[in-house]
Amino acid sequence: IFVNDAKCRIIQRHLVFNGGIAYGIDCLCDHLAVILVFLCLFMFTHVPLSPLVSSCVQEVEKCDLPTLFVAKNTGCLSVCTYNFWKPKCCRGFYGRDCLVCPGGSAYPCSNHGKCDDGHLGNGTCICDSRFSGAACDQCVPGHFGPDCKVCNCSENGSCDDGRRGTGECFCEAGWTGKRCEIQLVADMCQFWNGGCAKVARCSQKGEKVVCTCPRGYSGDGFTCLPIDPCTSGVNGGCHEHATCTMVAPGKKRCSCKDSYIGDGVTCEVKQLPVSRCLQDNGKCHLNAKCTDLHFEDKKLGVFHMRSDNGTYKLTFDAAQRICTSEGATLATYQQLSYAQQGGFNMCSAGWLDKARVAYPTTYSNPNCGFGHIGIVDYGTRANLTETWDAFCYRMKEVKCECQRGYIGNGIQCTGNLLQVLKSTPTFSNFLTQILNYSQVSDAGKQFLKRLSNITVQSTLFVPHNDGLLSNETLSQRDIEYHLSAGEALFLNELRNGSRIRTKVGSLRVIGVSDLLNPASSRYINDRFVTTSDIIASNGIIHVLQGPLTAPPPRQQMHAAHKAGMGIGVMLLVVMTTAAMFVGHKFYKQTSRGLHFHYFKVCEAQAEAPFENYTVFFMVHL
Repeated sequence: IFVNDAKCRIIQRHLVFNGGIAYGIDCLCDHLAVILVFLCLFMFTHVPLSPLVSSCVQEVEKCDLPTLFVAKNTGCLSVCTYNFWKPKCCRGFYGRDCLVCPGGSAYPCSNHGKCDDGHLGNGTCICDSRFSGAACDQCVPGHFGPDCKVCNCSENGSCDDGRRGTGECFCEAGWTGKRCEIQLVADMCQFWNGGCAKVARCSQKGEKVVCTCPRGYSGDGFTCLPIDPCTSGVNGGCHEHATCTMVAPGKKRCSCKDSYIGDGVTCEVKQLPVSRCLQDNGKCHLNAKCTDLHFEDKKLGVFHMRSDNGTYKLTFDAAQRICTSEGATLATYQQLSYAQQGGFNMCSAGWLDKARVAYPTTYSNPNCGFGHIGIVDYGTRANLTETWDAFCYRMKEVKCECQRGYIGNGIQCTGNLLQVLKSTPTFSNFLTQILNYSQVSDAGKQFLKRLSNITVQSTLFVPHNDGLLSNETLSQRDIEYHLSAGEALFLNELRNGSRIRTKVGSLRVIGVSDLLNPASSRYINDRFVTTSDIIASNGIIHVLQGPLTAPPPRQQMHAAHKAGMGIGVMLLVVMTTAAMFVGHKFYKQTSRGLHFHYFKVCEAQAEAPFENYTVFFMVHL
């Protein structure tokens, strides 16, 4: 490695000393210095030569000795030359210890500046005009690339500068071009409303911005003060039973006071709607839940309609027709007010009765009536060909729903099988039998419980009072015989020849041809079905012309009979075995003679073949 413009070679490395590391080189950068020294000596005094003094010339010139006791001009001036080696750091090194300049000795200051080197230097790099940094390895702002070229951006853009920068220009808003030299027409009103007041209307022509205060404000556009309309006139023009409130500058809201309803300019006494369910349960069944849909509807029958062609396409006549097609009429202002108080919000104006146009709002929205809450009223329109939407009114119906455990349409509700029995006078005799049955046994209580259990479907056959007299008594089995075991069957499901299971036996269905009504002719056992398909919440009732008689219970064998039966079977097996043995012996005896003799005997005994061989078996069971 060479230093000092390749004049010196490093021969020693990493010589550590207090304060750094030294390198030894094979050449010196010290230089020979010459100093002239002027001496005033006594005349004819000779200055001796030395290694430091190369020569001394005595001038023929008098001089003054620095002594108070010597007369002036008594000395002789001598000029001596002193030669000595002055320490000097090589190029790229500085300071007393000859430290390396920033950037290294090979490239001091990265070759983009001048190092303050030398024995008395401080190592500071004085960079060229385009470079900066301690080692001149950075670009000054506005320059880019390894050579720190000058950026070419205009003042309307910023440069991607620096040693690693590309020099690309990033334009400010409103400017474009490679150098950001092309100005765009900026919409100043988009930024802080062009400097206008927040509520002012900003407009721009070229680069000129014009500010205008909106209606309801006063000012020059840069400052706009709101106008309170309630302070002018009597109550701001509102009704005497209304409250005037400024909801926006130059805008007021006239709100009817409590117990009044209207637009605030006109207020009428409020009439609260009453639920029709409060009277006669709304004509629903007593066991039905009544819901007045009109009373429950927060809009109270008012609904919004719009043309199929889009928003605001209905004239006044078209609005009337579209409401009529829905079975409704155009809503009145009061009806729309009731709907608004119920929570109806619609930011879309529509026709009302008497050619009025308005729409309801329930919360403040600057885009809907300037934040007005209530009815935004456009008043009565003189031009009926104007196009708006429509607000229609239709009285909603009363909804009837049968309570749990009942079925029906709400106007008529049917309970369970037991309730149907209790509500039908012609079933009273059979009901009496069931109630008596439930009082005397647990089975009767279970039977009564099944009739009222809505989770189990059953088919009940009820004898008509004309067929079951009040003084007639049915057995417990007879009563159980009238209730199917867990299925509800309509008349058309009772097929000819089919059987219906009950707790005490099966019922037989017999179909009889009837020319007038083939589907209605049915017999259950020997009882004709007079009325069918009476629906209950837990089954079906079919009316019979008379009661059913249950089959007798099956006989249960006693223990002695069972034992005797077992012995009898054993004796039967024994006797059968004996008979087979005797028959076998007889066959062997008759088979030993000639065959013709055998046939002769058979001929003699043809009329009574078993006369002499009759065996009786008697088994007592």
